[in-house]
Formats: sequence, C-alpha cells, structure tokens
Amino acid sequence: MNLLDFAVTTPSRLDSFLTENTGKSRAFIQEQIKLQRAQVNGSVCLKSSHRLKSGDTVSFQLVDETIASHLTGTPGNLDILFEDDFLLAINKAAGVIVHPGAGQKENTLVHHLLHYLNSSQFSELSSERPGIVHRLDQGTTGVLLVAKTEQMQVLLSEMFKNRTIKKRYQAITYGKVTLSGTITLPIGRDRKDRKKMSSRTHKARTAITQWKSLDRFEHFSHVELAPQTGRTHQLRVHLSETGFPIVGDPTYGKGKPKGSSLSLAITDWLQPLDHTLLHAKSLDFSHPITEKHIRVVAPLPNDFNDFLSILMEHDPCLA
Repeated sequence: MNLLDFAVTTPSRLDSFLTENTGKSRAFIQEQIKLQRAQVNGSVCLKSSHRLKSGDTVSFQLVDETIASHLTGTPGNLDILFEDDFLLAINKAAGVIVHPGAGQKENTLVHHLLHYLNSSQFSELSSERPGIVHRLDQGTTGVLLVAKTEQMQVLLSEMFKNRTIKKRYQAITYGKVTLSGTITLPIGRDRKDRKKMSSRTHKARTAITQWKSLDRFEHFSHVELAPQTGRTHQLRVHLSETGFPIVGDPTYGKGKPKGSSLSLAITDWLQPLDHTLLHAKSLDFSHPITEKHIRVVAPLPNDFNDFLSILMEHDPCLA
C-alpha cells in the first residue's frame, strides 16, 4: 500500500480530486474513502462529496494491486435477462442480498456473479461490490444492472446519477389509491431511528415519485411507480407516508387494514409472506457503448401474480 500526498490548488470534490490524481475509477475511489483511506488536512474523511479548498492537503493510501478481490465466487441461480460484452441485467429474486455487508458476508448476488463471470477483469472492479452500479433492497425483486468492465461501471454510475435511465416499478399496496399522482416528500435519515428513512428528518433531500393505478380493489391497489430520484427506500417511504404502505414491507408497513376487514383467503395468503411486494419491472436506457436503445423487462414474480388473482376473487374491484 502506497501513501500519496497531494496539495489542493483548485476547489473540488474529494472523490473527483482523487480520481483525477490517481487515474483510478470514481467507484474505486469512493470505496476506498469509505474504507478510511483518505485524509484531509491530517484527519480521516469518509465523505466522497467533501468539498476541498485551495490550500488543503490530501493523503491517500493506494492499494498496491489494482484491487485483488478477497471474495470467492460461489455457484448460484442467476436469471439473466440481457447480456453483452459490457453489462448484464439480472432478474433478482426476493430474499437475495446484492452485495456483502455487515449482516451478510457470503452467498450474495456478487458471489454468484464472480462465479458466473470467472474474470479477473470483473473481480478487480471492487473488493466488495464489483459491477454493482445500483441496488435493490433484499425483499425487492426485478431488474438489476451489472457492469462487466471498469469503463461500463463508471458510465452506468453516471447515468443513474444523471437520471438518464428510466425506471419502472410495480407494487401492491394497502388502501384505495386515486388514478395517478406525484409524491414530492423530501427524504432523509429519520430523526429517531437512524436505520429508517423518513420525511421527518434533519437533512431532507429532494425525492420525487410519479405513480398510476393499474388495478384498484376494496382494500388494496396495484400501482406502477416511476421514481424521478434515487433516494434510499424512496418508494417504500413515499407510499407509506401517503397512507398506502406496500404489502409485506417489514419496516414501513404500518397503517394496513385490520385482518378482520379482510377475507379469510387474503389473510391466509398474507400470513407467511416474508418480503415486500415491490418489483423493479423495467429499465430503459441508451447503451453507453453501442448507443442502442435497451429495454429490459422482468416478469412479475409468481407470488405477486398469485396475490393479484386472490384479490380479484376475494376483494371486490372498483370501477
């Protein structure tokens, strides 16, 4: 590991400054910052967005090897919706964790990708989350893009940041929604529970979700969601705080109707449900290398369709 020292002459973001001065990708630099390998004026800085001023000094611990991943690929089921030389799109199943974290060190989607691709070029993209340019919560199903090269990882990350990738989700919620609308509640860390996101926060960030009704029932709604921003837990928080929590959401599911108001068939079906009925249905974007229009669609999971069938039979539809 080499220790590099830099003098700042022009104001800049910390990650941008280190990307320019080391020649490494921004994704790699941001990961290293999280690993406490960057110091500003002698103090460890964990914020990639930290604003550097002229006269600041930056120290950076650069790993000798490109990034030799310590993760080991393991076999796993990958439902591949699209793949070329630069990227692939996975239909993520419920319960699958995307990358290793404090609560899950093995058997994540990243481990399965390492086994499937079996490429040093891929494994060296990151020591913890190679190829991952966005994420889906553990209980969320649907389309997940994965970069196969460093160039594509940078390009896709920028596209998500600049909102040039069109995302569409579907969900089943409690309550009778109106036909369409836009939710604009700002989101940040909840003031009382740091593990949750909320509009009740000290540092709110703009969050916009457009939605429309696909099916309306007596006690539930089937909706399409088009997030215009990418805040953590955005769709789950927005629907919950407007009175329509997503079915199966263990964190933001308060406010659902009492079981006594539902048919026995519905309550029996819901009893063993262990994940949120939120599905990343499609992604539309212009391929940053080939420039072809790409539309990736993930079919609704069986349990999602099963519950819709239950509702159509046991929860009277509204006109």
